[in-house]
Amino acid sequence: MRIACIPIVITLALSLVQADVSNNNKLPRGVAPSRARVYTPDAKGQWTCLDGSKSIPFTAINDDYCDCTDGSDEPGTSACGTGYFHCQNIGHTPAYIKTSRLNDGVCDPECCDGSDEFDGEKTHCPNSCQQVGAASRKEREMLEGIHREGNKIRKEYVAFGQTSKKRLQEQLDKLQAASAKVKQTAADAKAELDAANAKLKEYLESTKLEREAARLLQLAPLIEQQNGRLAHATMIKILFRETLDELKVKHNKNYHDLAVKSTIAGYDEYMEGRKKQQEDEDKEAAENIVEEKEKKEEDRSALERMHSAQDATYETKKDIGLMFQLIKEMKESHNTEYNDEAVLKAIKVLDDFAPTWEDSANEFVGEDPIEIPDEDDGDKKAEAQPEEKEALGGVYSRLRKSASSVGLGFLFKNSKVTKSEIEIAQEAYNKASEEERKSLDEIQKLEKKVQTDYGPDEAFAKLVDQCIEFKDHEYTYSVCMFGDAKQKSHSDTSLGTFESWEGDNYDTQLYTGGTKCWNGPERSVKVTMTCGKENKILAVSEPSKCEYLYKMETPAVCQDLSESDNNSNPHEAVYPGSKQQQKKHDEL
Repeated sequence: MRIACIPIVITLALSLVQADVSNNNKLPRGVAPSRARVYTPDAKGQWTCLDGSKSIPFTAINDDYCDCTDGSDEPGTSACGTGYFHCQNIGHTPAYIKTSRLNDGVCDPECCDGSDEFDGEKTHCPNSCQQVGAASRKEREMLEGIHREGNKIRKEYVAFGQTSKKRLQEQLDKLQAASAKVKQTAADAKAELDAANAKLKEYLESTKLEREAARLLQLAPLIEQQNGRLAHATMIKILFRETLDELKVKHNKNYHDLAVKSTIAGYDEYMEGRKKQQEDEDKEAAENIVEEKEKKEEDRSALERMHSAQDATYETKKDIGLMFQLIKEMKESHNTEYNDEAVLKAIKVLDDFAPTWEDSANEFVGEDPIEIPDEDDGDKKAEAQPEEKEALGGVYSRLRKSASSVGLGFLFKNSKVTKSEIEIAQEAYNKASEEERKSLDEIQKLEKKVQTDYGPDEAFAKLVDQCIEFKDHEYTYSVCMFGDAKQKSHSDTSLGTFESWEGDNYDTQLYTGGTKCWNGPERSVKVTMTCGKENKILAVSEPSKCEYLYKMETPAVCQDLSESDNNSNPHEAVYPGSKQQQKKHDEL
């Protein structure tokens, strides 16, 4: 029983001693001992308001009348209401409250000693500082324990980060040293490729006329054959156009045969399209004439002539196919009872031509496409006269010999050269340039890692690519540190990628550039971090539209307790508005 009474006795003794000290030093009620120097009268018993506005008798302090504009003369009454009252809270932590809350009938929790209701008229507040202090100390000890464990892990993070940065820097230095050699190899390979291409270009230009003459000899029979096909197709096209023109003019309009009308309408549409096409071709030809003189037939290469004949034949057969189909549809659906002579004549033209035409392919029966031999295949000579074959063989023999003398024998299929100088140079350049690209990519990736700000002691490097999730009732939120943040449901929604740290305390990260909200901004995340034993998201909120807040704990922000202890005193309250209080506010 005696032991249980000891704390009460000590508390009463301390209160009496403190009251005695206050009385002896005439310290006004509501003023902390640490601020006694600013509440000292001068030699004349006068005292100056803390804002310097006026001087008053020292005895006027706490006279329940507000003399100073800043309220500093009434720290222990509610007369001014703008000052601050110091609760000593012996057994717990001292605190300040606004003087407007003094003797208001409410026991303020900041003043666990009940000193805010000192007159006792409206209410009596018990002194609960021993109990509150004990609970506070217990919680503080628990938090300090967590902090110490977190700080221990943080030191491991720091060691990892610094070792990692050193290793990455060594890798980067090594790659940068090697990249010069890789770059030079690529440059040398490019020079060899350019030289090989220049040699080929020179050969092709010097032999252009002779090669074109050989090509003309090679393709002349094929061009003649293709022109024959074009002439035949043109004749059939004219036949069908004349047939449809006659049908359009001579059909019996009184019959109102819908099948005949449909065929004529289709023919009119076809002719209108051909007219527009011809106008476009004439316009293009006119523009070409302005830019350069029209090439004469003999100035066109053999291959150009061949392709031109093939294209014209293709377009002509396409026209035949369209008109063939128009008459065929009329034949299948016209009214046979009308016995229209113009209709019957058109059908006869169709029937006479049909056995020679493959309707599904728009081709004449048995007419396969003419294969054009490669220019470098001198032995594939088209059907020609013996003297032409001999001349062509002689030309190719000279060209092959000329090409072989400058290392370009590969241009001819009969050459014993299996891989060209250009192919070898191209392969070497491709390989060297790919190595250069890979080297630059690796250097850029390492530079990004080395230059990323992982804190002044690299503690946050351990968190790189660590992905942390938080689930609420509707979504799963995640952040991959220094990577990206997402909102997950049926699909992933980007909330942004890491942009920077906010401020200088290394406890807040910004993730920006997420998926744009409908009728709103791009999504973004602010990640605030507090000390904890593990990396964990504690809560997610959305303070503004599409701007998310992740509250997270991590060992990476658990600084050494001795550092924070040196900067604060739990047994002394910081006066509101002071520089010390402002610094503490900024840190928070």
